Parts: sequence; C-alpha cells; structure tokens
Amino acid sequence: MQHRTRDSHHDHALESELAAYNLAFSELGLRWHWDPETYDQIRRAAGDRHCVQAYVEEQCPHLLQAYDSRFLVEAVESVRARRSNAATA
Repeated sequence: MQHRTRDSHHDHALESELAAYNLAFSELGLRWHWDPETYDQIRRAAGDRHCVQAYVEEQCPHLLQAYDSRFLVEAVESVRARRSNAATA
C-alpha cells in the first residue's frame, strides 16, 4: 500500500508541474502544450539540459535565432514557479 501512495504522490507532483509549465507557456504567448507523454519524453531526452532548453533545441530551433536558450528557460521557469506557488498556496 505504501508504494501505491508514493506513486500517487509522485504522479500528482508531476501533473502539477506539467500544468504549471502549460500555464507558463500560455501566459508567455508560446503556442506550446505538453501532454504527459510529451513531458515524459522531454524529461528523458533532456539529459543534463533543462526540459525547456531541450524542447527548444529539438522542436523549435528557429527560436534560438532570436532568443538565447537561457533567456527562454528563465522566462518559463519564472512564470512556472509563480504558478506553482500560487497553486499550492
């Protein structure tokens, strides 16, 4: 039973994080939406890179002509953190 609770808590945390990313994308005017499968693939493929950085490099490399990947990561993470904090408050 304890294992199931731990998995449920882990799943809820990932769902909350995914929702916060999608809210951040929307707020920043990015036409991105990650479903659970996409998010899982990105997290596995990212390696030592940030998920947003990996996504941009692999799916939207044209954005790197106008924006520094660090800037994009920081912008998304700032909004994601704010959204996450608001959801848990």
